[in-house]
Amino acid sequence: MYLLPTWCYFLWNLRSQSPGVHDQGGGSKSAFPIDWDNQQATCPQGAVSREWRPLRISGHDYIQVKFAKADCQACPVRPQCTTSATRPRALALLPTRELHEIQAHNRLDQTTEEWQRRYAIRAGIEATLSQNVRAHGLRRSRYRGLKKTHVQHVLTALACNIARVADWLDAEPRTRRRATRFRTLCSAAA
Repeated sequence: MYLLPTWCYFLWNLRSQSPGVHDQGGGSKSAFPIDWDNQQATCPQGAVSREWRPLRISGHDYIQVKFAKADCQACPVRPQCTTSATRPRALALLPTRELHEIQAHNRLDQTTEEWQRRYAIRAGIEATLSQNVRAHGLRRSRYRGLKKTHVQHVLTALACNIARVADWLDAEPRTRRRATRFRTLCSAAA
């Protein structure tokens, strides 16, 4: 199994910004205690998982933990735990305890104000990269060699900045400034 260095998992463990059923209460993965030695997970209602098996999603290794259908069907908090009408709850865990703990720690950090401030900077950078990839074809280099590719990246960034300045100059001001007393006096005299 191929694993990345542990510092790479910071980037993979960013919490999804889209709201889901698991963000609304007891259904988040952190609410399920994991017993790595016995290869079991326990749901917040006390049910123990029935299956623990390897899983491969998009070329990445995970561990899939499934709960018994009978336990999930009779559960009073089922709507807060899963969106499926018929299937039981399943968890996809990272392949090792260490990686799972890194992920849990990183997700806990994401609730801090300092992390939110740092991520706001990254979000702005990602918007710029996305614009360059989508509008200016930054994903593929037209040239061979690092020097020519670097020139292409610099010119692409320049084109992006010029397009942004042009859009900024064309845009209507968002807020109108209050008229000065002198302007009000001139308008009244005219």
